[in-house]
Amino acid sequence: MRPFVTSFVVRTYELDGFRHVNNAVFVQYLEAARGDFVRAVGLGYAKFHEWAACPVVVRVEVDYATPAAADELLTIELRISAWRRTQVEFAYEVRRADGATVARAMTRHAFVNPDGAPVRVPDEFRRAVEAWAIPEG
Repeated sequence: MRPFVTSFVVRTYELDGFRHVNNAVFVQYLEAARGDFVRAVGLGYAKFHEWAACPVVVRVEVDYATPAAADELLTIELRISAWRRTQVEFAYEVRRADGATVARAMTRHAFVNPDGAPVRVPDEFRRAVEAWAIPEG
């Protein structure tokens, strides 16, 4: 199982008073990585609306390991870490160019219909992303 990989350069406005990336910015990095992933597997957010099954974030965990500073290139590795009937979980590893782990994270998403009721993870979504799933067991 290979990770999906995307990269970002840290921008100065993402820094806090200590001159490192503010903790809240990491949630935005995760969202951007998921967007890159969804587009890379040929889905795009229009597909979710077409299926009437949109993934909404229901949980975020971020474990910070080491700071990142302005102009550093950060690489985010993304994998599918768990499936449930109506949910999918992503695992992330954020690294600097020198290979140092900056953060590890997890997001859980529930698929909901336009009324906000839970729905099954669409089969088309599973098929499109299963190559990035961590094997069970």
